[in-house]
Amino acid sequence: MKKKLIQIFLMLYFLMNASSVYALEFSDIDHGFWAYKEIDELTDKGIITGYPDNKYLPQKYITRAEYAAMLIKALDLENVEIEEMYTFEDIGPENWAWKYVLIALNYDILKPASDSHFYPNDYVTRSEIITFLVNLLKTEDITKKDAIIALQNAYVDFDDIPDWFKVTAGKAEVLNIIAKEPPRQNYLDYNKYITRAQIAVFLSKMKRETDSYVEEKKKAEKSPKIAEGIMIENVLRDGDVVTIPAKSVLPITIIGQISTKDVKPGQMFQARFPANIIDYEHHLLLSKDMILIGKILDSVDGKYLIRNGEFMFELSAVNNKDNLTKILGVAECEVPSIEANKVKKVFKTVIKGRNVTVKDGQILYIKLFRQMRVNIVTGEVLD
Repeated sequence: MKKKLIQIFLMLYFLMNASSVYALEFSDIDHGFWAYKEIDELTDKGIITGYPDNKYLPQKYITRAEYAAMLIKALDLENVEIEEMYTFEDIGPENWAWKYVLIALNYDILKPASDSHFYPNDYVTRSEIITFLVNLLKTEDITKKDAIIALQNAYVDFDDIPDWFKVTAGKAEVLNIIAKEPPRQNYLDYNKYITRAQIAVFLSKMKRETDSYVEEKKKAEKSPKIAEGIMIENVLRDGDVVTIPAKSVLPITIIGQISTKDVKPGQMFQARFPANIIDYEHHLLLSKDMILIGKILDSVDGKYLIRNGEFMFELSAVNNKDNLTKILGVAECEVPSIEANKVKKVFKTVIKGRNVTVKDGQILYIKLFRQMRVNIVTGEVLD
């Protein structure tokens, strides 16, 4: 009995999955159709659909309403919040595509045809989607000359392409995002309407590029950030964590003014790094854009024949959440006697002692009283 139940279960499982696969097959498209792969892929993801009679109608033109729905689904924006409402005479909440139209308008994916009409049943041209995709995707700049060369080599109807569209079309050609339907694969047909077969290819190419961009971004987020700036030597690296040892010297630029002559404990000031602080492998340790908050703990006036005046202070950095993250602890500062790109040199005590006044924009050198660890992937200061 148990064996028979298992057999029935397996048979039902097979039938359910077989019907699911079969549902993706359309009676008017076979495996040899030029856009079969893309149609199958996007149908499987629910981005495009067929008709109740199990047909896809690949040569049917796409309407503006259908275009809005397909783009929103392809961009995975179906559940975003709609901030601005629109009112049109020819489409409203009763229309199946109303939600997609509103999202497309809110995200500037589509523009209303006029203040009172959207024209949901009008068709979309190839130039419209090519322009949209080029604006959406991360594309390299291209000169008009290079665009013309790319288009001339690809399309026999080059002379029909308007001048205003050549750079955009050239970018799309170089990026390989144009749907080329046989037997007119050598025609741009920029102003012809998009068919349901063509839209599947366009959107599939778009998703390929956007997925690639997302993967590159994820990869970049997991990699140390590389930068130019002031190099700190003698740092220690353990995986993604770099340790800046105690007694390291770092430059900061004061915002405002502080002086050992009249400063008081508890006085606050702001500063920033004059340049990015990097290690010997050019990993970004501390960003020049970081805003530093200083709190004076104590100060010592300069003494004759002994030393210059000194500041003792606590230095923190404002992170993205506007919270204070202590990064430097208590630091000892002296009058700058070297340039910012020579922080590795040791300070020399001058013969004549003096008070220290650090003016707005002037570089002040700080000596760490304790080590500091930085995650070079996230930029987080650990201690």
